[in-house]
Amino acid sequence: MSFIDQEVTEIRAKCEKQNYPRSTPILVELKSRVYSDMLLTELTRLIDDYARDFIGKPQALLVLAFAQQYLSDNPLCVCLDEIKQLRADIKTGGTESQLKLKQKNRSVELVAKGGLFTYRVTAVVPDSYPMQSVELRGQESNLPAVLVRYLNGQSREIARQCVEPPIRLSKEALANFRPVRSLQRSLKFCLEATRDFHIELCPICDNTVLPEDPQDIETDDNADSFIERVYCGHLFHQGCLKKYLSEPPFPKGGKFCPAQRRHPRSDAQTYMGRTQGGVVTVPRTPDDGVCGIKLAHDRWVVSVKTAEARWAQKQARQRELEEVVDFLQ
Repeated sequence: MSFIDQEVTEIRAKCEKQNYPRSTPILVELKSRVYSDMLLTELTRLIDDYARDFIGKPQALLVLAFAQQYLSDNPLCVCLDEIKQLRADIKTGGTESQLKLKQKNRSVELVAKGGLFTYRVTAVVPDSYPMQSVELRGQESNLPAVLVRYLNGQSREIARQCVEPPIRLSKEALANFRPVRSLQRSLKFCLEATRDFHIELCPICDNTVLPEDPQDIETDDNADSFIERVYCGHLFHQGCLKKYLSEPPFPKGGKFCPAQRRHPRSDAQTYMGRTQGGVVTVPRTPDDGVCGIKLAHDRWVVSVKTAEARWAQKQARQRELEEVVDFLQ
């Protein structure tokens, strides 16, 4: 019996144990730290069927060439389990989302749908996957620009976190860091977020944030119906958010999000099921029935003193107008 190690790429290798009885096909056993057991089982079956045509003849190089050619022709084999999981996620979600595989380009295209809204993204699988993250490109969508930027940026960040350790990490934790697969994590985020956007409610007015027809999306960033996304992950109508922040009460630590639940894609947590360098402590209000995360937004969230001063000034102007009306009457 002989052992032949065949390196597919710099980081992906398989070990084949081969036996040479003249009356039977060569014995092949595939092992890999990267390829799934399901793929190895199926490839072993294909190799056994192929080797039967060469019984009594030299088979080692033929078998190796067959395995090498199969993996070269099907580069997405390295993420077979992730593709199956994504298809299951699409089926579970009950939407018309689609997953398209392009072996020639080593890419997986996701067309995520939620209502009449779509988000298209292509994930290119590199040769060194999973040590290197997938490259996300070709994004297209009819969602509002603020949500498209969020999907583009956060999906890339999820993929990056899969292969790069956090900056603030102890030496021991850094030594134990191992890259993980990024295809399913990043595309699942895009799938679930796009699926939910059209049914999300504004926590203030309790109406859906997005219009039913994508053609009716407000593009004027000064309009009340313009969509804003805050730190806790919830979506607001701009007019509702401005009114909520400008009216009392003004608690000392700032206002909290009034939504009735925590958002599953809050910026206060990561999307890999773990935090960066420790546990994230999220402030809560006394009522655990609401979101409870402090509102944060670069345009509309101001300090308590500023909000109080603006409110007092607004009330003073209102009283002056009422006095003028009373005088004229």
